[in-house]
Parts: sequence; structure tokens; C-alpha cells
Amino acid sequence: MNKRNTRAFAFGILIAVIAFGTAYFLNKPEHTENRTIDENSAKKFLQAHGYTVLTNEEYTLLQQKDAKDQNENKEVKEEPAEKNTEQEEESQKVYQLTIESGMTPGEIASLLEKSSVIDQAADFGYYLEEYGYSKKIQLGTFELTHNMSYKEIAKIITKS
Repeated sequence: MNKRNTRAFAFGILIAVIAFGTAYFLNKPEHTENRTIDENSAKKFLQAHGYTVLTNEEYTLLQQKDAKDQNENKEVKEEPAEKNTEQEEESQKVYQLTIESGMTPGEIASLLEKSSVIDQAADFGYYLEEYGYSKKIQLGTFELTHNMSYKEIAKIITKS
């Protein structure tokens, strides 16, 4: 670049700064910084955007009512707990999964689906691929139950 090009470039930058500066200082903001927000306008604004506004007293009463409901639910849940122990023992049936050399993640997933450990073999196979477990599967026999999550099953069969 020669002097003339450099000066023309600098002059262009100067003109751009002047134009942006003028626009910045001459435009007045719609909201003034000294504007005060009263309680009613804030409440209306929040309600218009889908929020529920409570006073401190209403919030405290709501918390007390919620705590009372939870205590009642705990008392109710304690009684049938004795009846559910037999059901839980039945639902905790353990499935022995044996992974042999050459088995693919899809075959493993279909075995788990047939034994009702998982609901969808395709979803489990996708999970193994997505999170990188499919390349870490170990050979051996593993104990699994039907109420395990995909993550728990994957960690067991990859021993990670």
C-alpha cells in the first residue's frame, strides 16, 4: 500500500466512527434509567409473561400446606410397604447376561429386550453407540434387573 491508499483507508475509518458516534449520541433510549417500577406494574408484567406472583404470607402458607401433604403421604406409604416387599422381591428378578466373543451391541440389546430387562433394543443400541459404550463392552456374565437404567446397564457390561 502506498501513502494515498493508507490515507484514504484512515479517512474512511474516521468517517465511519463519526457516523456511528453521531447515531449513538443522538438516539434517545426508549426507557430512561431514572424510571421507577412500582409493585403493580411489575406484578402485571410478570403475570402477562406467565408467572405467578405470591406475597410472602401466601408463599409461607403454600410451603406449610406442601409440607403437611408430604407428611401425610409418608404415613400412607408406610402401611402398604409390607405388602409391596413381596412384589419388590419378584420384580427384582436377576437376569444373567453372558457376553461372548463376537457379539455385537445389537445382539446384546436384543437379548436384553427378549428377557424384559429393557423395553426397546434399538434405543439401547443407540444409547451404547451415542455414549461410546459399544467399543468398551467386556466379555463375561453380568447380573442385570429390569428396573436398571441404560446408563447402569452400560456401566456394568463395560465394567466402567
